[in-house]
Amino acid sequence: MITLLLHHILIDPDKKETVSPGGIVIPDQILEKERKAVEYGTVLQVGPTAYTDYGRDPSIIKVGDKVSFNRYSGKEITDLDEKKYLIVNDSDVLCILN
Repeated sequence: MITLLLHHILIDPDKKETVSPGGIVIPDQILEKERKAVEYGTVLQVGPTAYTDYGRDPSIIKVGDKVSFNRYSGKEITDLDEKKYLIVNDSDVLCILN
């Protein structure tokens, strides 16, 4: 179990598609260029002080929201089941995708 502290957000990052719809394998170098400096994922947990430094209500972002965030932000962590997640600062979340 992961419990966040302070202004962090736990994200389950989307998997990168490595095969095109036509069955062509996409090399990692192309994937890096394609995604630019933005990643996508689903919010799993929001820290207790997220967004309060900016005078916002932490409920601005909710568990289950699909978000876009800076690619090189945050830290990758692995839970006890070997599942990988990202912990990012609240300021690294760029937008909520509706």
